[in-house]
Amino acid sequence: MSRSRRSRGLLALTIGVSVALLGAGLVISPNQRASAGGQPPYPCGVQQTNDGAVVEGPFGDAGLIGWEANHDGVVVCLGGSFYLRDGRNATYGFGVYNFSPTRWSNLDGYLPALVTSFHSGGADVSITNFADQVTLGRRRYVVVYSRVRVHNPTSAPISIDPAASPALVSLNHTSIVVPASHSVDHDYAIAADRFGASYPMPNDADLVAAGGLDLHLAHMRAFWTDRLAAITQLTQLPDPELINAYKSGFIYTQIIKDGTHLNTGPDNYNQEFSHDVIGILTNLFTQGDFANAPALLLRARHVIGSERMYDDGIWKYSWPWAVYLMKTGDLAFVRANFATNGPGGDAEPSIKNAAHQIAADRTGPGGIMRATNDIDSNGYWTIDNYSALFGLSTYRYIAEQVGDQGEVRWATAQYDALLQATNSTLQSTIATNHLDYIPCSILQPNTSNRCVDPQDANWAAPFNSGRWGWDGYLFGATQSGPAIGLVDATYQYGFARLHGLNPPSTFGGYPWRYFYSTAYNAGYGSWGLIGTRYRDQGILSYEFMISNTQAGPLSWWESTARPKPGNPWVGSHPVGGQGSSPHAWGMANANKVLLDSLVAQRSNGELVVGRGIPDSWTASGQTIALTNFPTVAGGHIGLTISTRGTAVRLTVTGRPAGRVLFELPAFLSNIASVSAGTYNEQTGIITLTPGNQDVTVVLRHPAG
Repeated sequence: MSRSRRSRGLLALTIGVSVALLGAGLVISPNQRASAGGQPPYPCGVQQTNDGAVVEGPFGDAGLIGWEANHDGVVVCLGGSFYLRDGRNATYGFGVYNFSPTRWSNLDGYLPALVTSFHSGGADVSITNFADQVTLGRRRYVVVYSRVRVHNPTSAPISIDPAASPALVSLNHTSIVVPASHSVDHDYAIAADRFGASYPMPNDADLVAAGGLDLHLAHMRAFWTDRLAAITQLTQLPDPELINAYKSGFIYTQIIKDGTHLNTGPDNYNQEFSHDVIGILTNLFTQGDFANAPALLLRARHVIGSERMYDDGIWKYSWPWAVYLMKTGDLAFVRANFATNGPGGDAEPSIKNAAHQIAADRTGPGGIMRATNDIDSNGYWTIDNYSALFGLSTYRYIAEQVGDQGEVRWATAQYDALLQATNSTLQSTIATNHLDYIPCSILQPNTSNRCVDPQDANWAAPFNSGRWGWDGYLFGATQSGPAIGLVDATYQYGFARLHGLNPPSTFGGYPWRYFYSTAYNAGYGSWGLIGTRYRDQGILSYEFMISNTQAGPLSWWESTARPKPGNPWVGSHPVGGQGSSPHAWGMANANKVLLDSLVAQRSNGELVVGRGIPDSWTASGQTIALTNFPTVAGGHIGLTISTRGTAVRLTVTGRPAGRVLFELPAFLSNIASVSAGTYNEQTGIITLTPGNQDVTVVLRHPAG
């Protein structure tokens, strides 16, 4: 989708402004505090660009720390500075940072504790920032804890002053003199958030009495370890950074969340948007996070009913309900909300009334969906018709489960009619314009709609937000037409147009300065799972994001500019971006396609294993393993895929609800023999009947 969302307020940083900030000795707003040593901290969160937008760090950098469901998560920037809201609206940090080559990462690879490491005055310096929930009396707070560690590798003493902002409360009052071959820690604290309450912030003595930094670090680590234990565990992948991104994405989503409000970002997108909420919530259920699920579903009802900026949100409202019902079996809660509006009436529609909105909105030519702004431009978008088709398919599933045969018949009739109208309209557009791809407008070729620029990632919008191709298959939708037959051809078309403009495995970005990539880059690979040639595109594009477009540790802007030399952060990072970083909906799309590529649950009980795994991951010696994947009605399974030579072995633990379909891309026309089940060599699908959970596949030719 186009994610410029100027109606939300654009958050952007231009290359020219980055250079200007540095060349002017850094532009510091009145909100920033000078450190004790006189050197201001690294700017974070308050600079103004020449187009009036607000940015985070001078190099477009923005990370996040905080606590689950806090009101105002804390933006953290490259130089170890952080920006507090909740009445403070100021940057705090350490003047010791010097813009030398810097490493910036999550503690333990994934925790919301961001570590900035660099050299200064002959010493190795690291600044670690994290947050912990602290209860003082009966009042809950989020407190930011910071540690500046100075290691002296030399044979003589070194004096290094952290130069902390005056408002930071010192917890240990350590000397700035570091003996030879020793390390010194300087620990600080400051209150950051009150979970939306208005009681006073704690005083300095309260923060000191609440205990030292190590105590709070241990509590923070234990809390997130416990939360992660509830979801699918990716225990081994050939690319371990994907495991870290999967974990951190879950954690960041919980921090961005404000109570039951599934906000999109901690900064410029600090609010709910309909299709974002639907996608974020569905990913949480897919992973197995059902904490507070009923309240989140009812909150989503309010969002899709009252926030109609994006119509595909209400059309897909049945999706998270269907996934929740399939995976938990909680029929009573779903039935109670199937045909009954919330207290807000039409502003909080029932599952049934939201689905019936699809029929009311079929006012486009030939019975297709009406014109919308769903990709941030007005038009008859292909995505809308597939979003509506998908919403009808998940609604029909729910109607079947609650036993409303009248609604099953209604949903079936509406689905069949819309599918016929969609196929007829799209086929006409393709034939009239001699196209060999799916256009982003159902009525126009891409040379005549907003996707005219090859770098506008909306050419792939149906493959992500449309959902019908892959997720429709998971829910048993009847599928036919160009959107199935031209999946591979459309990927090929889009990447061919981008050749020479952008590197492989990025779909482009959004106008006009941010055409390089997006937070949805991995999600655009989702429909590849229903095709043949691009089934691993979700994983490949996720790896591209990790290697090239992090704006904060495992955080991404909604749309990003190109990397540019001169950034002190070691590696390849965008010089600027727009939207929000981290971006919860982007991370939801990325982590859902990653999990779906490994294992996915169909509503008929079938378990699809390995459909999007790259061939290189099944080379000899590689292992893929996961546990605690939620299946049907509260069930869970684990699996291991291991390769030795040309033999690939799958072992499934737990009890799948139906057949297991083992279908690595490497199996296509490459199966010599299988030890169990049946197989189709042409499709590469090995079918294991219930009770048969261990199979070894011998390939004709090695994968990889």
